[in-house]
Amino acid sequence: MSNVKKAILSILVFLIFSCMSLSSCFQFRMSDRKQLKSLQKAGVEAEVGEKKGVNRNIHYTLAGKSSEKPLAVFIHGSPGSSSNYLQYAQDSILLEEFQVLLIDRPGFGHSGFGNSEPQMDIQAEELNAVLEQFQNNGSIYLIGHSLGGPIICRMAMEMPGAYEGLLIIAGSVSPELEPEEKWRKTLNKKGLRWVLPRSFRVSNQEILPAKQELHEMDSLWPRITSKVSILQGEMDKLVPPGNAHYAEQMLINADVEKIMLPEEDHFIPFTQPELLRSTLLDLYRR
Repeated sequence: MSNVKKAILSILVFLIFSCMSLSSCFQFRMSDRKQLKSLQKAGVEAEVGEKKGVNRNIHYTLAGKSSEKPLAVFIHGSPGSSSNYLQYAQDSILLEEFQVLLIDRPGFGHSGFGNSEPQMDIQAEELNAVLEQFQNNGSIYLIGHSLGGPIICRMAMEMPGAYEGLLIIAGSVSPELEPEEKWRKTLNKKGLRWVLPRSFRVSNQEILPAKQELHEMDSLWPRITSKVSILQGEMDKLVPPGNAHYAEQMLINADVEKIMLPEEDHFIPFTQPELLRSTLLDLYRR
């Protein structure tokens, strides 16, 4: 074995054992009790629970329970969970206009934690089935960050006309710009994947086929007829800015606004919450 291969193997073993020792720190989720306590402390009427999708239960947090208002649905990236967006469920300005629904995607949070669903169309099918069970005034807005971006697009493709608006934030939507990272296949080998924290294992298993999954969406973009806003940081090192241009080009039947942010990176929902809120409200009022 060459010295280079030995070094790579040593680094890989170190990372695996580091992940094993820190597994509990990398779950990216919060208990129902803590979520409710945080929302109650903010004076927000809320509920947490599960609804049956097509083949699995999907966990949710619903804030501002008023069926007369539209529904703003936050879909997280990879890895992640509904609790990543708890601040938006506590946002009094958003709650004046919306019910805010936070969803755990399949395999994350409390939606079958550790049990991945690599196919975007199946994820979309599960989430669409769940959203049909929530009462609202007939308007639903989907907000998707990172891998949540193509997921909300696939949801809209599968149910044309069902969603009033989409907010794509640093969405990894372009198949050509989706990287092929060979180390992901190594980490998914049977002997290695089970020592990874479950959130990382699920993330790796859904990112592995993402390039092909995005190619399969190529012909479906004309189905989206919603209002769409795109937020993209030009300093994003994880999802290249070209993804925003690709989405704008493919959304030929949608009312699209693209906002490029010269100084921002990938983590806009956490660094620019006021901007996200104002963009969502502008999308609602368009």
